[in-house]
Amino acid sequence: MKQRLALLFLILLTTPVVVLGQSLGVHGTLYDIQEEDAVVYLKRRFNEWEKDGTIKQRQQEAIDRVQNTVHNPPPVAGITNATESRTHYFDPTTKLDKPLTDAKGRIIYPAGTTVNPLHYGGLSKRYVFIDAREPTQVRFALEGLKDHPTDKIVLTGGSWVTVSQKAGTQVFYDQSGYLTRRFGIKHVPAIVQQDGARLRVEERKL
Repeated sequence: MKQRLALLFLILLTTPVVVLGQSLGVHGTLYDIQEEDAVVYLKRRFNEWEKDGTIKQRQQEAIDRVQNTVHNPPPVAGITNATESRTHYFDPTTKLDKPLTDAKGRIIYPAGTTVNPLHYGGLSKRYVFIDAREPTQVRFALEGLKDHPTDKIVLTGGSWVTVSQKAGTQVFYDQSGYLTRRFGIKHVPAIVQQDGARLRVEERKL
């Protein structure tokens, strides 16, 4: 029963509902609204679907919608295809707003210290940002892996599952556009790699 209710919740939450707002005036006697118990409602709807034979169809539709959302997340807003090549630099230097401590709580750097993380670890890999909905950009990223096998491919659109299969390695997705905003990327494909104490951000016209 718990599995059936869980399935029902999934179907209801992923089924589009269209609501039309319209004033219909006041007709007849008004009564207090009696809300139907959620569990009772779900059981009733589930039984209706079982009776009309649509339960399996609704189940598959819900599964397909969830899988599509997982495999094809919403594209990062504001990112377009590069129409010209350009390069800019990103300085990761930051001022600590609180002390940086080690595992034992000892202060390594006090609050207010200016720190550039590239001075201490460096960035050994390239990060290649592409829109996987563009076949030319996918080919660009895959070709890059031949000379730079440690590249990390980051998508701003398209299916990370499909590109991971083609690349034979884990591909990442720029959730909510955090990385593109951080590095000032406006167009893709783009390559981010260390250049001294800065990061070089190269947007490439293909």
